[in-house]
Amino acid sequence: MPGILPLSVRINDDLKDGLSKLVESTERTQSFLTNEALRQYLEQEAWQIQAIQEVVQEVETASEDDFIEHEKVDNWLASWGSENEMELPR
Repeated sequence: MPGILPLSVRINDDLKDGLSKLVESTERTQSFLTNEALRQYLEQEAWQIQAIQEVVQEVETASEDDFIEHEKVDNWLASWGSENEMELPR
């Protein structure tokens, strides 16, 4: 069984009210719901950081030919909906 440690935090009134309502409606404890919320947040943040690190790694190992100049993309986007809509830049 994992260790259980006390944690003291200050939360806004609206969060406290929402937590209290959720405790009542789910018949779960504040500790349970707080642990679940924190667990989900940490998982989401870890996933996001991992995804960003993977993209940064791809960019760092890519060649110049793998990118399109900003000006070309900007011009292409500016042409959308006009009579002279440009082809996708390459």
